[in-house]
Order: sequence, then C-alpha cells, then structure tokens
Amino acid sequence: SISDIYNTIHSRLPPSADNLLITTVSNKQLLPHDAAPITTLLSSPKDTLLSLRLSRRLCGGKGGFGSQLRAAGGRMSSRKNRNSNVNPNASNRNLDGRRLRTVDEAKRLAEYLAIKPEMEKKEREERKKRWQEVVEAAERKEDEIKSGKGGAAKGRLDAEWVEGKEDAESKTREAVIRAMKEEVEESSDSSEGVKVEASNGGGGRRFYGWDEDEDDDDDESSEDEEELAPTYEGKGKGKAVA
Repeated sequence: SISDIYNTIHSRLPPSADNLLITTVSNKQLLPHDAAPITTLLSSPKDTLLSLRLSRRLCGGKGGFGSQLRAAGGRMSSRKNRNSNVNPNASNRNLDGRRLRTVDEAKRLAEYLAIKPEMEKKEREERKKRWQEVVEAAERKEDEIKSGKGGAAKGRLDAEWVEGKEDAESKTREAVIRAMKEEVEESSDSSEGVKVEASNGGGGRRFYGWDEDEDDDDDESSEDEEELAPTYEGKGKGKAVA
C-alpha cells in the first residue's frame, strides 16, 4: 500500500528529516495513513516503474506579493480608463499615408479654431464685467466714505481733507489745460512769423535760416566757374591757357 512505501522510505532516512515530502513525478503526494494500493499512483496500468520525488519544505516569506499585484492591476486599469478616448489604432496610416493620430489632431485643432472666437468673446465679456464690478465697488465705497456710513472705526475721513483733495485735483486740471493752451498759441504765433518772412522775401522760394548757407554756396560755385573758364588767343583753334 502507499502507507507501507511511505514508512519504508522514512525508515531509511535520518530522524531529523521529518519535514520531507514524497511525491510522484505527476505531483501526487504519498501520505503515511493512505491504505490505497501503490498501483493507483501509476500514470497508466501498463507502467511497471513508479518514479518518486523527495523534496523539502521551505519556510514561507512575509507575503505581500498579492497586494503588489492588486496595486499594479489597479494602476493598469486606471491608465486604461484614462486613455479610453484614445484611438488604439492611432499609429496606423490611412490610404493617403497619414497617421490616424495626425488626422485626429487636425480635427481637434479645427474644432478648437471654430470655437476660439466665441471663447475669446466670452472671456472679454467676463473681464469687462469684472472691471465694472470693481469700479462700482470703488464708487460705492467712496459714496459710503463721503456720507459717513462706513462705521465709526472704518472708512471715516475728514470732510476738510476730502474738500482739499478735490480742490487740488481741480487746480491741477486747470493748470494743465492752461499750459496746453499757451503752448498751442506759441506754436501758432511762430508759424505765422515764418509765413510773413517768407512772403517778404524775393520771388524765389526761401526758407528761414538757410539764406546764409545758400549765399555761401552761390559764391563758391561762381568762383569755381571763373577758374575753370578757358581763354583763347587769336582766331581759329588755339591752345587753352589755364
């Protein structure tokens, strides 16, 4: 029986080998209390030889490999869900030779360009609305400060300081306007003087500040002409005397 074979093998092993296992090649374990015949361990009834395998038990580790596998599976599933909208055949090419990924990107870009003006318009409206709210809040705060409704310890200003501030602003504005007017009048007077001088001059066109330069140029050109003018003696052809 199987138990007889098991006891016979263990009787020939040292006493310290209690943690040994006896199995067949097909991984069937021999138990010490199994009364089944040995022929039940054969792979086929025609076999005349039974091969056994003696192995030693190993101490188990801490474990944790299952949790690592579960964590890796969770990461893989999350990555798969995140890329669920991506075409799995994006690296393939169409009949024109372009990759499907490039075609999809071109479509997305066209859609974005189609809605871009509306997005910009909406953004401008929101920005304008925010600035209007800021201006309204500032005006409301200023009215509260002037009326003294901001509370006893918050936003209370002296009436004289507010009046002085307004007077200074008005005086500064008037001074700037006066200076601008004076500058405009001076520029108009200077332009009229230039026109009068131009009308009092000769028939030719003359410009202010350029008369002396033109006279010098005329003198130099006349002197050059006199020096270069050739003189001839006698009739007919003659030699020029410098």
